Amino acid sequence: MRISPFTPLFFIDRKTDGIDSEYVQTFATSDRILIEVFMHPNEKDTPWQLLSASDDKLIGNINWKTWQINNATVLHFSLLSPAPGFYKVRIGDRQSRVFKITDDPFELSRTTLIQYSHKNNLQRTDVAFFIDHMQHFFDFRVPGGFKDSNWTFSVDNEQFTTPLSDISELYAMESTQKRFTLGGNVGVPVWFGELLNRLLTCSHVYFDGEKYCRKEGNVPEMTAQLEGVNSFVFTQLLQRSLYLDPEIEYNNRLLMRRAEKGFRSNPNNENRII
Repeated sequence: MRISPFTPLFFIDRKTDGIDSEYVQTFATSDRILIEVFMHPNEKDTPWQLLSASDDKLIGNINWKTWQINNATVLHFSLLSPAPGFYKVRIGDRQSRVFKITDDPFELSRTTLIQYSHKNNLQRTDVAFFIDHMQHFFDFRVPGGFKDSNWTFSVDNEQFTTPLSDISELYAMESTQKRFTLGGNVGVPVWFGELLNRLLTCSHVYFDGEKYCRKEGNVPEMTAQLEGVNSFVFTQLLQRSLYLDPEIEYNNRLLMRRAEKGFRSNPNNENRII
C-alpha cells in the first residue's frame, strides 16, 4: 500500500527532536479532500476509517472507489467533505495527523486554498490526476497569503539607442512576481513546505482561483519561528499566469468547483447555473 504524497493529509509517523508545531491543519466545509492509495491487485483491502481527533473513536467507514491502472497497480480513491469538527483518517495501519473542518468565515479569511492538477499521468507514478479519463484537482488549504510588500517587478526588453542618445523601445514585456507566505504566527510543520514544493511541479496550480507558477527554479524558503520548535514559515516566489488557453481554463474552473452539467449548489441548497 502506498499513499500518494500529493494527498493533502499528512500521514507522518517518525521520531523528531524538538517540540511539535501547534498548528492544526484546516479545511473549509466546501473543500474536497482527495485521498489516493496505490495497491497491488493481490493486496488485501484495508479499512478506511474517519476517527474523532479527541479519542480516536470511530465515526464511520470511508467508502472508496477503485480504478485499475495496469496489471500491477490498482488505485483506491475517495473524496472527503465531513461536517465541521476535528478528525483523523486511518487507512490500514497508517493514521493521519489531526485536521479541522470549519465554516467560520473569519478563520477561513486568513487561509488560502491551493488547488492543483497536471496535464496528464505520464510524468509521475505516485499520483493520478486523470482517473478513467476524468481530471481531478486536489484541495490544499493553508494559512497565509500574498503580502503587498513582497511584490517585485521585472521586464524583458530590447532597446535601441540613437546617435543622439535617445532610447527607443523595440520590444518589452513586463511581469510581476509575488512571494507567497505559508504560515501564520505559530508557523506550520515542515511537511507543509514539502507539499508546497511538490505541488508546484504541476502544470495547473491555483491560489484562491488565480493560476500561478514558480519563478524559474525557486523553492520554498524556510524560517524557524522558535529555536527547538518544529514550526516554520515558508515563502515561495511565484508569477501569475495571465495569457491562458480559454478552453483549458473553462474546464479547469468547472472541475475545481466540482460542477456537474453547468450547475452547482449554493448555500440555500438550490442550484444555479455557472
